[in-house]
Amino acid sequence: MSFGVNGGRHNRTHRSGLIGRGQVFIAIGLMSVGVFVWIAFELGQIRAGHNAIEARQRYGELAATLAAERAENQRLHERVAQLETDRKIDAEGYRRVESGFVALQAEILTQQEDLAFYRGIVSDQQVGLRIQDFVLWRGDQPLSYSMRLVLAQAMRADRRVSGTVDLSIEGERDGKPVTLSLRELGEPGQRPARLDFSFRYFQNLETVLILPEGFAPARVTVKLSPKGKADKPVERSFDWPLKTG
Repeated sequence: MSFGVNGGRHNRTHRSGLIGRGQVFIAIGLMSVGVFVWIAFELGQIRAGHNAIEARQRYGELAATLAAERAENQRLHERVAQLETDRKIDAEGYRRVESGFVALQAEILTQQEDLAFYRGIVSDQQVGLRIQDFVLWRGDQPLSYSMRLVLAQAMRADRRVSGTVDLSIEGERDGKPVTLSLRELGEPGQRPARLDFSFRYFQNLETVLILPEGFAPARVTVKLSPKGKADKPVERSFDWPLKTG
């Protein structure tokens, strides 16, 4: 019987030891878990802090890069605007130079024509009054023409010559031949019967001619009637169309 009692005590003591050791293991496990959690938390804090530093550094780098790119973009915009302004200035300057060159060429051509004209007057040895040139060109109004008549005499002439110019245009109207005088061809209210001249070497006479509706010109006749007996009348005819000035 004593063996049984002792055996029961031994079993209870053994179970108590097992329970104590289990509790110790549980406590150790809980402590280990706590330590692991604490270590993980600390590592997370360290890693989070490290990532925050890297993020701030990266943000600073990106911000600096963006600012530099914006500055470069602004510089390029300003450069493009400057180039566009320079292009417009260059185009305007080129246009002005080209326009001036064209005007200069036209002026040179006119001067050359004038020089040839005056050379013709100087070199012409024809004695007495003559018609040096006769030009018509279209005017601003329909059926209107501007006329220029150049009269001359030899450069060695030592006296003035005076007289009148009669002008007429032959043509057709309504299928019938018609001859119109200067009085019928002038501007309304300004229709002289003739033109007067008076010069020593040469003279330009200009006027405006207006043709009537339905009139088809064919020939222009110019007659010079000098005063006095020293010069003879001069008459010349020009076919239409005349050369234009």
